[in-house]
Order: sequence, then structure tokens, then C-alpha cells
Amino acid sequence: MKNLVSRKEGGRFLRSSLKSVMAIGATSALMVTGLAFVAASPASAAGAPNRLLYSTLPPTTANAGSPLTSFGVSVDDNTPAVITSGPGSTDTIAITSNCTLTGTTSVAAVAGIATFNAVTITTGTNCTLTAADVSTGGVTTVTSPAITVTPAAAVKLAFSTAPPTAATIGVAMGTFKVSVEDQYGNVRATGTGSGDTIVVTSSAGCTFSVAASAVAGTGVATFTGVTFTAGTSSCTLTASDTTAGDTGFTVAVAPVNVASNTPTKLGFSTEPPTSAVAGSVLAPFAVSVEESNGVPITSGTGSTDGVVLTSSCTLSGTLTATAVGGVATFTTVTIKTGTACVLVATDITRTLATGSSTTVNVLAGAPTQVAFSVAPPASVTTASSVVPTFAVSVEDVNGNVVTTGTGSTDTIVITSTCTLGGTTSVIGVAGVATFSALTINVTGTCVLTATDSTRTLTTAAHTTAVGTPQATVTVRTLKGSVGTTLRLSIAGGTGTGAVTWTLAAGSSAGCSVSGNELTARRAGACTVTSTKAGDTTHQPASSAATKVTFVLPLKAIRVIGAVVAGRTSRITITGTGFSGRPRIIANVAGVSARVTGDTGRALKVLVTVRSGVRTGVHTFTVILSTGKRTSVKFHLI
Repeated sequence: MKNLVSRKEGGRFLRSSLKSVMAIGATSALMVTGLAFVAASPASAAGAPNRLLYSTLPPTTANAGSPLTSFGVSVDDNTPAVITSGPGSTDTIAITSNCTLTGTTSVAAVAGIATFNAVTITTGTNCTLTAADVSTGGVTTVTSPAITVTPAAAVKLAFSTAPPTAATIGVAMGTFKVSVEDQYGNVRATGTGSGDTIVVTSSAGCTFSVAASAVAGTGVATFTGVTFTAGTSSCTLTASDTTAGDTGFTVAVAPVNVASNTPTKLGFSTEPPTSAVAGSVLAPFAVSVEESNGVPITSGTGSTDGVVLTSSCTLSGTLTATAVGGVATFTTVTIKTGTACVLVATDITRTLATGSSTTVNVLAGAPTQVAFSVAPPASVTTASSVVPTFAVSVEDVNGNVVTTGTGSTDTIVITSTCTLGGTTSVIGVAGVATFSALTINVTGTCVLTATDSTRTLTTAAHTTAVGTPQATVTVRTLKGSVGTTLRLSIAGGTGTGAVTWTLAAGSSAGCSVSGNELTARRAGACTVTSTKAGDTTHQPASSAATKVTFVLPLKAIRVIGAVVAGRTSRITITGTGFSGRPRIIANVAGVSARVTGDTGRALKVLVTVRSGVRTGVHTFTVILSTGKRTSVKFHLI
């Protein structure tokens, strides 16, 4: 270095071959042209750390992977003078570079100077080193002059410009390059390997039209016009050095997807628009029939195939088109419902891989209706408890939520056939009103109706059952007697709700009900329904309409026919309420009776009397299977 000779240890003085030096007081300043530092003789006392300077410069040349010769960085004040003691004198200095460094790149200063003797440059050619104080903020960094780095010995090959990842049989690939490199990836531009012959071959089943060979001028071999004559979707290119003595270099490999010129898939050669209004026709777009690497088939097989569109969103319009020159154009497609929609193209002429479009973001049309986008629950266990959160959306005619603009902030009100409490009115956010504090204050089946109170839109309704269903209610009392009040009762039901009774259609016995008391004026049936009211946790429950049968009361009226002692006689006992051929007993010994017929109003009876039984008026007692009984007088002659 012509301008700089040395810097005395500790910053005491500099010797220089410069022609002029300016002296101010006791301090001499030195400006060194072309170098990244300024040095001065020290002041009487060091100031605060202000800047870094190279006390010893790094070398101007280096070998990749070899440690640099020792160099130093000083911490100076703004004089500048080296801070040999006190704050800054032991700061940690870190070295960074535009090239790749290894080794010890962070060193603590000793008496204001950090000495680096284990720094290595592995990759790069024209490298600078920048020193920074990582202990004290505000200290100006310093950058070294450029270091010319010589690569290490050549040991490997690499694709410095990669071949294309896709190629077509019969079509030349784009230019690619192979470089001869050292172990760190530096191109060996001169010396051994820099002029070697590089050959590129392909994996089995993949062949070139001509051999791929090139000389690595200044370490880089350039390949143009390489063309596949056969290949698959998984060809591999391998670069090798064929120069004597260098054949042991590590080879380079790269994958290439080679396609034939036959159709294999569909692709959107013109994408649909990125956004659209629901129900509006999309701007024209096109689907192409392609070979496996995406090149369109413009003629021959596949160029006139039929293509159909589908989507997870709801589409309308003309969804099928025939390709012309390998391209099917769609001009009348509409998205009715959806938000982020992807169109899928399928070839209906032959089996090819489908193609998917970019996403079309769909905006809702004008608001026309409200809908429960998150429905209230089908049932709620307890009255007056908060209904789980539900939501009502403002939608267009196709059911898309109006997230912006007109309708997106409308007020939605919930009304019902039941008594409601809590928050029944909510302002929509992005077209959705969320209800999280609504209560239904009665049990039963309740219809919730959502209405837009900001503008007139079609309403929405939802049914919610409040309370737990009761156990099945049935009428337990099914028989009664005319003229006697029957106390009705139920089986089943749950909870504390009161029981009420109503007469249903189909009664024939002149029935009336008061509270739980049922009466009939004549024999026949009374049809009743029992209802057990709900309570805070149970829904109301009603029985099925049930027939209660009323019969005339059991009563024997008279005996027709003679009963003779010492004989068997046939008599008839008339009355009401007979059933099931009842048992008959007499109040006198030696008389037995057996019922042979029963019409409900008359009993046919066979009576046997032993000889010697006292004649006169005696009593028959008629006993039903239920234990009910009635008596009637008879004459024994």
C-alpha cells in the first residue's frame, strides 16, 4: 500500500510517505486516500468511543478456505485516538462480509484493539470486511478494501444455470450452464478444471437428438439446443467432467419433466376474473387441452375436445364448450352462490387430468331476504335461559350474504309466538346479525321470526321447542257408571304442571266434565283429552283422545218365572249393568242358581231347589266378577 506504511501500537504515531502533514497545536492529522480509516496521534486523554479503524489491514488477496493473515481493528474516539483504557477499550468487535466467512469473526478488544487471526473466506471473489462494535452503540463501522479471493482446487460440477424443469420431445430446451467449482462452490475460472470438457447425459429412457458436450471456458460450460427425442415425467440430467485427471469430480444432477405432444391434461390458458358479482356473467375465459408440461395442443388429437365446468360453488349459464385449436372458450358462465370459488375443467371427450382455475372472489348482489345462517337450537331445556348463539344474515336472491354496502349493516329483529326477553334486536356486521342474549320465557313450541327493520326484505322463521318433553301422558280411568261421577286420572307426564281435561268429538253418552270429574247421562262413551301443563323445564304434554265407557249401574229389578221346590226351574232376572254371566246365590240353603245367558239387561238362570226347602219369599244376590253385587226377591212355591 503506497500511501500507508504503519500504525504504531497503541496509536502513538504513524509513519507515512505522504508529501504533506498539517499540524494543529500538538495534534497531527493524516488523511489516507483510498483507505477506509483515519488515524491521528492520541490526545492527552481518550474520549468516548466514536468510530472503528483498521489498525492493521486485512490482506488484499486470499485463498478460499485458508485463514487470512492477522489484522486488527481499533476503537477510537472522535480525535481520532485509540481508546486504550476505560469504556470502549474492551468492546467486542464483529466482522461481517459480502462473502461467506468462517472461523472466529467476533473478538474482544485489548487496550482498544481487536486482533483477528482466525477468519476464513470460503465463498466469494471480490470481498470486503466490515467491522462493527457490538458492545457500544453509535460507534461508526469501518469497511476494508476489497480482497481478491482465489478459489480452492476444483472438486465438483454444478448447474450454475439450471436446465428447464419441463421440456417437450422434439423441442430444444432453453440454455443451461455447468460450472467447475471448488469445495465451497466458487467457480474455478482459471487453472486446473477451468477449460475442461463437460458432458451431460440423461437417465434411462430419456435420450437426446445429439450428444450434449461443451468446454468450460473460464470454468463454465454453456449448453444450447439440447433436445429430447424420448423421455418421461422423471428424466434426470447428469453433468460429468471427461477431461483426463479430472474425472473424479462430483457430478451435477437436475430433474426434467419431459412431455410428449399428446394431450394429458387441461389448463386455464385464460383465467376467469379474480372477482365477480353473484348472478352476473363472468368475463370470457378459456381452457386449453395441454400436453403434460403445459404446452397447448393446437392440432390433431385433443384439439377439438369437449370441456365441461364444475365448481363447489353454484354455476349457471353455458358450462360446456368445444375446443377450437385446443382452446375451449366460455362466455356466459355465472356464479350464483359462493364466496371463494374455483372452477374445475373436465375433458368429456377423453380421460385427461382436470384443470383448476384461480380463485374467483364472489360479491353478493342486492339484498332481498334474511335467513338464519346459524340456526337457533331445535330445543332449549329451560324457559328464560339464554338461547345458544345464532345468526341471521342479509342475503341476495341467490342466498349469498351481503357482506358490504347496502344491507350489510341492517338491523335485524326477532319476534315470536312465545314471550321473548333479552336482546331481540341486533345490528348486522358484514351482513350478519349475531344474537347471543335472547331468552324464550315460556315452555312449548315457539316460532322465531327474523325481520329486517331497516328495509323490506323476505323474513325467515325457525321453530324451537322450549323445555324437556314429558313422559307420555295417558288416560288411566276408562270406565264409569251412568249417574255416578267418575274422577279422571292420568298415567305418565313429568314435572309440576297442572292437569286439565277437555271433552273431544265423538262423545255419545251425554257427557260433561268439570275439573277432573266426568259424568254421563246415559250409557255410551265419553271421549276426553288430558293436558299436563309445562313448567320451567318441561314442555306441555297432552294425551291422545281417549274413550271412557259409561254403563248403567248394576241393579236386579225383578224375577220372571216361578221357582218350585223340589224341581229345576228356568227364570229370567231383569235389571241393568249385568256382564260376564255373574254368579248368583240364594239366602236359603238348598237353592242353587246358574246363569246360562246374559244380555246386560237380562240374565237367563237355571234354578234347582231340593225338596223340603221352606217356601215363601227369598232373595237372590247377583255378584259380578268385579265383586259388585245386587239383590232381588223371588217367591219359592
